[in-house]
Amino acid sequence: MKFEVIGIGDYKGNCVYDEAEDALLVGGDVVLDFKKKYKDYLRYTKFLINTPWGREWISFQFVPKRKGILKRSFAIITAHNPKDLILNDFLNFIRNTELEGVIKSLKYEYMTSIGELFDYSEQGFIIYDISKQEALRLGRMFDQDTIFYNSKDYISITKCESGEDVLYYNYKENLWKRESLQKEK
Repeated sequence: MKFEVIGIGDYKGNCVYDEAEDALLVGGDVVLDFKKKYKDYLRYTKFLINTPWGREWISFQFVPKRKGILKRSFAIITAHNPKDLILNDFLNFIRNTELEGVIKSLKYEYMTSIGELFDYSEQGFIIYDISKQEALRLGRMFDQDTIFYNSKDYISITKCESGEDVLYYNYKENLWKRESLQKEK
C-alpha cells in the first residue's frame, strides 16, 4: 500500500511512503529507509542494569566498567508497550509485574533494569543464565519486538519473532584481544 506523504521536510507533496518497503520514495528512489534508521537508532539504546556490585551501564557504544558482568550470560527483557503500542504507566506496571512473576516461577536470578533511547525509557529485568531461545520465548510471550542478549561472547538486540539479530557486536573477539595486546605492552 502506498500513501502520499504531506509535510515531511523538502519532500512535501513529491514523495510516496511505501508501507511494504517502510521507506519514502521520490521518483522510485528511496530517500529515507525507516528500517535502516530504526537499526541506526537502536545502537544508541543503553541499559542501566542493577548488579550485586551496584549499577552499571551497557550498550553498543560502551561496555560496563566491571567487565566481569559480561562473563555471565543474560537477557534484558521488558513487558512494556507490547507490539509497539504505547500503554499508560499503570498498564505497563501490571505487565512488568506479570513478567516478574513468570521469571520467579522459572527460578531465574534477576534484577531490575531500565532501557533508554534518547529521552524515552522502559523498565525491565536483567535475567541471568538464561538461554537466548528461552529469552526470545519470554519476549514473544509478552508481545515484545526485541530483546537485548549477552552470550558471554557477544551482545545483540534480537527480534523475538524471527530470532534475527538486528544489532550484533562480538566483544570477545574485539575487546578481549585489545586488552590482551595492552597487557603484553
